[in-house]
Amino acid sequence: MRSSWLWLAPAAVVILAPCAASASVNARVEIGATLVGSSTTAEEIERRASARDRARQAEIAALRADYDAAVAAGAARAAELEARLVAAQDGLVASLAEDNGAYAREIAAFRDAVESIAATPEGVAALARFNAGDRAGAIAVLDDLREARDAARRVRADMESAAEAREIAQLALDAKGLGDPAFDTAAVIARYEEVTRLDPGAFWDWIELTRLYQSAGAGDRALQAADQAGENANDDYEQSVALAETAEILLTRGDRAGALERYRRNLQIAERLAAAEPDATDRLRNLNVSLNAIGDVLLSQGDRDGALLHFQRALGLSMTVAEDEPGSTQGARDLALTLNKVGSVLVSQGDLDGALELYRQSLEIFELLSAADPTSAARADDLGVALGRAGDILVEQGDADGAMTYYRRSLEIAQRLSAADPASAFAARQVIIALNKVGDLLLAQGDQAGALARYQNGLQMAERLSAADPASVDLARELSVSSIKVGDGLRREGDQAGALARYRTALEIAERLAAADPGSADLARDVAVSNYRLYTMSEETGYLETALGILLDLQANGSLRAGDERFIAQFQETLGR
Repeated sequence: MRSSWLWLAPAAVVILAPCAASASVNARVEIGATLVGSSTTAEEIERRASARDRARQAEIAALRADYDAAVAAGAARAAELEARLVAAQDGLVASLAEDNGAYAREIAAFRDAVESIAATPEGVAALARFNAGDRAGAIAVLDDLREARDAARRVRADMESAAEAREIAQLALDAKGLGDPAFDTAAVIARYEEVTRLDPGAFWDWIELTRLYQSAGAGDRALQAADQAGENANDDYEQSVALAETAEILLTRGDRAGALERYRRNLQIAERLAAAEPDATDRLRNLNVSLNAIGDVLLSQGDRDGALLHFQRALGLSMTVAEDEPGSTQGARDLALTLNKVGSVLVSQGDLDGALELYRQSLEIFELLSAADPTSAARADDLGVALGRAGDILVEQGDADGAMTYYRRSLEIAQRLSAADPASAFAARQVIIALNKVGDLLLAQGDQAGALARYQNGLQMAERLSAADPASVDLARELSVSSIKVGDGLRREGDQAGALARYRTALEIAERLAAADPGSADLARDVAVSNYRLYTMSEETGYLETALGILLDLQANGSLRAGDERFIAQFQETLGR
């Protein structure tokens, strides 16, 4: 027996009249009409050839006409007609099912399908259209409904899958933080990419992905992920986090003005949240991070006074949080980081003793934190950076042996972390920085071969990283610095042509970066350094005049680095001024 309810009934079957356009749609009536008007019922009536069945069909048609008219008119007897119509429809189907088991099974399965369709108002309306003769229109509606429900079911399934994937991704991220080489940056990125594909509306998933992309040196993707996070922010705090992430990316790409604008918007939110909940340490911490971020930008522009004001305020907040939560790892880390920030300003002002004191306080905290959590890559990285900072001051103070001890420890930490996470551009950059520091000391101690080997190792890494993320100012600057270092080493080895080529590469990069960010004192100084190196090779005074002009400009606007006055005097003497 054919069972499809989509087939047209034989001509002998009475066609039910369309419902009035204004009539309400009744699920019981439409379910019954669909069963009575089905091809399955029509074929069973044809097979039985019973006058009684034909009479019932006619009765149902008449009742339906009366019912539709009563509903359209709003007549009180519509309820009575509905009951009689439904009873007549059910009676005919039941009578046919009682006499034929095959029909009973088939119409029961069909009833289940029709009742499922009628479970929603849209489905009932589609049944009414079908029963009124607009079968194509009805089925098109039902197809659309099915597609929409399929989409909803897929979304629901994706959400459920995303919840599980997120839990696994969080474990993978934790394993990465513990330095497990099986879960490097690339592996964890793949997991969070899957989570955000399945559930693109979760704010913190996009933040984690932003940070992972940043670590991998994928600046374009990091910026896109940060934008997505901002669109999914649920409150001011989350909006603040998204702004900070976006600002950090813009800063690495040379958009200092864009970064500062977002940092300041972030600070406004942080101020408001902290004022509303003055005892909430997470709000104070967010304010602290905002102050430090703005201070970093101001310091890079040569605004030491403005930077120091922000850092000192952040230091006060850090000390308050550390005192309120003496056992908090995060509070202790924030304090150590802020001590470093203030120390960096003191360095720029020439107060090396004051800076070293703050750096050593910071280093002591990082030593304790790393010892308490020796498997943490983040704690180890903090320690490595702090060792490098303290070593820099010792170099300036003439303590080469003490500096080398710090530098070698810093290099060992950086190499270990990079080996555990080879996809991390951040970890690789820390290795380059540490290699160059060790190379500088070796060169000063007369070990030219040892210095050059480390410089060249760093240069190879810098070339690879910058090629993978050409928009990154940090990586391009690292390449410029490494080019100068290798040039210095080649020059001492007697390779004048090789040194000259490296110095020219460094100048080309430095000029490009400085032109894109004319407000950066650091980038302007890089151009001066490269010009001076080229002067020492060629003795062309144009290079020296350019370097002197840059330093004089920095001096005039108050952003000259402490100690650089001696270079101004030296260059002026050489030029006979």
